[in-house]
Amino acid sequence: MDMRLAVAMARRVDGERLNVTALARELGICRETFYVYERRFREEGMVGLLGRSRAPHRHPNQTPVEVEDRIGYWYSKLRGEGLDFGARSIWAWMSRAGEGPPSPRTVHRILVRRGLVRPQPQKRPRSSFRSFRAERPNGIWQIDGMKWQLADAREVTIIRVLDDHARQIMGSVVAAEESAEAAWACLEKAMGKHGPPAMFLSDNSLAFNGSRRGAIVLVERNLRTLGVAVVASTAHHPQTCGKAEREHQTLGRWLRAQPPADDVEELERLLEVYEEIYNVQRPHQALGDGLQTPAEAYAATAKAVPAGAPLPVKPRITRIKVSAHGEVSAGADVRIQVGRGWEGVTLTVIRDGNSVALFDGNQLVENRIIDPTRRYQPSGRKPPGGGRRLPRHAGAQHADPPQEGGVKMERPQRSEDERP
Repeated sequence: MDMRLAVAMARRVDGERLNVTALARELGICRETFYVYERRFREEGMVGLLGRSRAPHRHPNQTPVEVEDRIGYWYSKLRGEGLDFGARSIWAWMSRAGEGPPSPRTVHRILVRRGLVRPQPQKRPRSSFRSFRAERPNGIWQIDGMKWQLADAREVTIIRVLDDHARQIMGSVVAAEESAEAAWACLEKAMGKHGPPAMFLSDNSLAFNGSRRGAIVLVERNLRTLGVAVVASTAHHPQTCGKAEREHQTLGRWLRAQPPADDVEELERLLEVYEEIYNVQRPHQALGDGLQTPAEAYAATAKAVPAGAPLPVKPRITRIKVSAHGEVSAGADVRIQVGRGWEGVTLTVIRDGNSVALFDGNQLVENRIIDPTRRYQPSGRKPPGGGRRLPRHAGAQHADPPQEGGVKMERPQRSEDERP
């Protein structure tokens, strides 16, 4: 506001005669504008002298108020039900309901204008993401578990299998913890409905896959028997299983909008309701034009099938130093006793399924079949030296290594520099 203009208007209202032409020239406005300000001042007082928007009073292309009200209704409805309530989700639900909404961008602007969402221009644009998708249903299944609390604060684990192509939930179980038995029960449930997948993808949890830790777990062994390829994600790279991780976010939001489950059975019933909504009713933004549901995408393409024969497990070769207790590791799930006479010696461990061979250089130390029901594999005989720890000072020699098939195996003598 120009204070000179305000003073001039006050003087005019008080009845003082002023030279309007000279005053308008001094203020840098024309006579007509001066009289406009004078009329506003008489009607509104000092507020009438404030600047006003020059935007038109009517916008012929503006979305009708009725449509904006429907967008607000869908926003409140989806948010109250614990579903995604962003602009693209609202647009998809309205489109499937036949309401003919404006574009997702327009829906977003309406939500911002009504104060329902806060604009975040710093967010990474959707177009910058690159996403992998299996070519056919059952091409890749992802599995993962998430923790959840019951009404009495008891913690349980929800294990779910998701189809990579259609994003459809194939099966789920509720268990006390993330275990191999619970994971296999979930897979059996899913395969009973939809058949086995061609490939199985998981993180490095020992409940799903132990290949990166030298172990062969129940799920991996059973799936390879069915001809299903088993793959583990890169360590510390959860993006590989990002579809399953993202579905946890949707599930968690929906469960928080429901009354807490009192027990496992009630939580399983809630999951059945959620899966119906997620698979059949809820349009998924990552499918087609954003209007397809996972069930529609799963039924639209022929399913992939696993290999026709069991898949072998690749042998795992590692070099492990024998511990002070005379043990070596043959994976995260197995410790083998070879005897304290081998303490400090680095052995080559070759594991092929449950068959393990131990080598000292090119010399076979032991070849045995491990018992998969136990982690510790005893030697079944006394260690060299009658169980006494051998001296490790300079010049001391190892006791004779264990025998294989009653034949003593001589280990090549090492120089002082070669000894561990």
